[in-house]
Amino acid sequence: MLRLSLLLTLLVLGSAGALVSCSSGQLWVVNTLARNGDYLVQADIPYGPDPRQRLDLYQPVASVPSARMTLVFVPGGCWGACDTFPKDDYRFIADTFTAHGYTVVIPNYRLFPAHGFADIIADVAAAVDLIWQQGGALGIDNQRLVLSGHSAGGQMVALLALDERQLSPVAHQQVIGWIGLAGPYDFFPFTEDYQPALFAPESRYGDSQPVNFVEGGEPPALLLYGHDDVRVKPRNILGLSARLQAEGVPHQAICYDGIDHAGIIGALSRPLRDTRPVLADMLRFLQQLEQGPPDTRLADVSCRQ
Repeated sequence: MLRLSLLLTLLVLGSAGALVSCSSGQLWVVNTLARNGDYLVQADIPYGPDPRQRLDLYQPVASVPSARMTLVFVPGGCWGACDTFPKDDYRFIADTFTAHGYTVVIPNYRLFPAHGFADIIADVAAAVDLIWQQGGALGIDNQRLVLSGHSAGGQMVALLALDERQLSPVAHQQVIGWIGLAGPYDFFPFTEDYQPALFAPESRYGDSQPVNFVEGGEPPALLLYGHDDVRVKPRNILGLSARLQAEGVPHQAICYDGIDHAGIIGALSRPLRDTRPVLADMLRFLQQLEQGPPDTRLADVSCRQ
């Protein structure tokens, strides 16, 4: 098993730009490694009647010191308009954070074009609401929820944290912070052909923009971005960061050289998590949340247009 793990690690690290394209084959490799992790999983917990309305719950084993907070991670994939991998393919995220004592929840959600954004964001909200409602029965901490997501998932957790209409009031009160990895937060006017239909009707286009919902008093945020990202423009991080700063919302914005759109999430995989700063920065933020909100200054002002 050790030799197999070493071989798989070398395959990932030796691939061009390891996880840059985030192909199904590369995800298979990192998830094969993740299956050796120390965690317990409850798979396919329903939060609605549709087959896509399912979530997986990962808990640290008893021998791992518990951090108690629950991390809800929402996958990306253009809301269904481009490659959207199922929740099972993000087992490596659970492997990484359960090793540090966090319970991890990863939901699926319904997809465009069969469903518009109103259905998609409602699914993610319903998954978070289920964790709040049934957390005690599931044996997890439902009093301290941290939301996280990559790409479109980052946009959705930003809306859940910033737009109080999305979650039930009680569930929203339990969100103590959120982390966006390469999320689009300020992307109107739309630049992708599918987006007008996805976010229709036109009268609700503004509801898709997290930057529109910062009024002060929102949960602390960590915004992570790679300067080599060509899918999500830096204006998304810069625009939201400026708005959070103006309203005094505790947040940190960190931009990395040499990391692209898929590479920022690949940095959380077992072969790469000790060679990139992404995981360390996320863990630092989570530890700060344990102690109280981080300060309002930018932790890194290297983000550039």
